Amino acid sequence: MKPAAWFGLAVIVAALAFGAKAFVANLTPYVSFDEARRAQHSVQVMGSLDKASIRTTRDALEFTLVAKDGSGDRMPVTFTRAKPQNFEEAVEVTAIGKFDGKIMRADNLLVKCPSKYQGTETKEYGAPTQTASAR
Repeated sequence: MKPAAWFGLAVIVAALAFGAKAFVANLTPYVSFDEARRAQHSVQVMGSLDKASIRTTRDALEFTLVAKDGSGDRMPVTFTRAKPQNFEEAVEVTAIGKFDGKIMRADNLLVKCPSKYQGTETKEYGAPTQTASAR
């Protein structure tokens, strides 16, 4: 094999290794609230949204909320960007960020809204609507 081919192969291998390392370094795993409190790096936590806990600053540049897990544990979350689309309809939130000792500082906030088609009823009969394929 020619030296130029060896050099090209080495560059390709180095690029692949660099890409794999960067990919792994940017993974943010889902963890429990307890694990998030102990983590030294960015993680993802998911919980139901306590709508009564939502507070927005006067300038609307930051808002806080409380997420609850299945066991009733509560985690305060602050987010310093615009509210996600459909935030008012959200039932669950996923916060991606770091816990600073008091509060989860979210770099990204994802919301899960209830399906707009789930449990729809007709006003006339009060029965669930049927799709064309179910008739």
